[in-house]
Amino acid sequence: MIEHFSTRNAASGERLAYWNRIAAAQSAELMIDSSNREFRGELGCWKLGRLAIMKARAEASVVSRQAVSHGDERLLVHLQTRGSSDQRQLGRECLLRPGDLSICTTAAPMRIETLAHEMLVLKLLRSELEPRVPQLDMHIGSPTPGNSPAMHSFHQLLLALWREAEIRTVTPSPQWEADAETLLLDLLGLALRGAVRGGPNLDGRGLARVKAIVEARLGDPELDTTLVAHEVGISPRTIQHWLAAEGTTLRAYVLERRLERALDLLAADRRSSITAIAMELGFNDPAYFARCFRKRHGFSPSQGRDVSRS
Repeated sequence: MIEHFSTRNAASGERLAYWNRIAAAQSAELMIDSSNREFRGELGCWKLGRLAIMKARAEASVVSRQAVSHGDERLLVHLQTRGSSDQRQLGRECLLRPGDLSICTTAAPMRIETLAHEMLVLKLLRSELEPRVPQLDMHIGSPTPGNSPAMHSFHQLLLALWREAEIRTVTPSPQWEADAETLLLDLLGLALRGAVRGGPNLDGRGLARVKAIVEARLGDPELDTTLVAHEVGISPRTIQHWLAAEGTTLRAYVLERRLERALDLLAADRRSSITAIAMELGFNDPAYFARCFRKRHGFSPSQGRDVSRS
């Protein structure tokens, strides 16, 4: 059954605060701002199997959300049904008009500026959609136009399921919900796979920024994908996708750069001990550093002082 909320239930002057409480209950870290303190909005919420489906109708507002670093990554599929919205995430911006769709991730900050609008929102685990959409990251933060046959079919199916839920008086069987959920996700995957894209954001600037952060923080033992993604302002999965295209991972790239820098330091700083150099480059265990160094260069760190001077 659909659960309905409306700012009509709040006292005058308290409507925006009420709307924020309702929104936060449905999606954590969400904040809505509007210049109109007599803000008007309506929200319907429905669970279809493992999917959360929401229908929001509201006045002009700015919606922002902080990244959620705990738990499984979730995706928010926004289907514009009336009005327009300007959405920004991961350095990308897209303008949605009726029929258009976008996907946002809970793993990165998001901002949406809307006029008076109506929107259907589908909230799901990333793991539910990823097997259906190769290179899913290229769709996050980018618009999917609503003019393809598959997008039109997805739109109509989602609306039909919503309308059916509004008039239903009997709870559907778990099998019906599972079948409807699968059909909806399969059709969404088909629509996204058929969308025309310019390719993932591999213009070199983002990847160069990742590598610059790695170079600047080689000595940080906590250097990992999550830390770098936060500084760049993208999702960890995007970094994984970029580096996979180069045949590596962030962990392997960081280790490679540390071992190359170690060889340089062994030659340039002969007064520092090998242990001190290892610690300076983020290795907490000198024995592990020595094993990695030998595996990479073919000789021990102590031998590296002589080799690097020759």
